[in-house]
Amino acid sequence: MALDRPEESDFFLTDELYQLTELVNETLAGVIYHYWVNTSNEQPFEVLDWITLAFDSRRTITLTAGLETDGIKLVKPDFDAEGKRLNEEFKGLVTIENRNVSNHEIWKDALGKAITPSFLKFEGRALNDSFVLRFEDADDVEISLGLEGMEVDYYEE
Repeated sequence: MALDRPEESDFFLTDELYQLTELVNETLAGVIYHYWVNTSNEQPFEVLDWITLAFDSRRTITLTAGLETDGIKLVKPDFDAEGKRLNEEFKGLVTIENRNVSNHEIWKDALGKAITPSFLKFEGRALNDSFVLRFEDADDVEISLGLEGMEVDYYEE
């Protein structure tokens, strides 16, 4: 049985890799999760669609794994415009909720710490289904593709 070989869309683009590797020694200042929320049922359905990482240098990066992507991608979203578009398209039943999660257990010890990103590679190229943020004197955090949107968890080798 042959193993499935990754396709071109399974790898970070060169410019995305540059941006992510530029995070080396950046100091994490905050984390915001942006959820796509569908309230059409009794129980709202949420998908972690974007994650914004902010740094002491005032630089930010936003990651997404929305329906329009085949992996984790770096984007520069306009959340106001996207919120308006969703409101019009879904008659107010789908919204974007922004939540500052900087003080959540998984991130609070990493605040103020320098980052070293780490990638899973295949034949020398970085796969875009997950990557790890390594922090000095704090737990490593993995951001990965989930069944719906992104997932964030402690990284264990």
